[in-house]
Amino acid sequence: MVCKQILIIFITSFIVFYDHVYSEKEKTIELGNFSEEINIPGMSISFELKKNLEDYILLHNPLSLVLKNGDLLLEGKFTEYKIHSIKNYPLKIIEIKAKIFCKDKSNPEKNWTQDFEIIENVSHDEIIFLDNYHIINQVTKNLVMKLYNIIFNNW
Repeated sequence: MVCKQILIIFITSFIVFYDHVYSEKEKTIELGNFSEEINIPGMSISFELKKNLEDYILLHNPLSLVLKNGDLLLEGKFTEYKIHSIKNYPLKIIEIKAKIFCKDKSNPEKNWTQDFEIIENVSHDEIIFLDNYHIINQVTKNLVMKLYNIIFNNW
C-alpha cells in the first residue's frame, strides 16, 4: 500500500515537473508607441486606441499583455484625419488613416506593416450633440476589432 502511494506521488510529481519545464511558454503582447501626425482638437486618438486595445486584449486575448519585451510588438501612427460632407446627404463622413506595425520577435517572417482606413458615417446631429470623444471612440473600437482579427488569425 505504501509503495502504491509513493508511486502515485512520484508519477504526479513527474507530470507536474514535466508540464512546468517543457510546456510552451505563454505568449505575450506589448503595445508599443502609437503616434499622431494629425491634430484632433481636444483629444489624442493614439491614447484612445491604446486604451481600447488594452481593454479588448484583456477581455478576449489568450495572450498576456506586458509593458516591455513582449513576444509580439504592436505599434503605429495616425497619418490623416478628414471630415467630408456630401451635398444633399445628411451624414458626414469621418475618415482616419493609420499605419500599423506588428513585429513577432520569435518568428520575424510573420512581421507585417499595414495601412488602415477607418471610415465612420456620422449624422449632423451627432456632430452637434456629441463631442469628438464619442466619435473617435467608435472609430478606434472599429480599428481595434480589425487589428485583433488580423493579429490572432496570423499568430
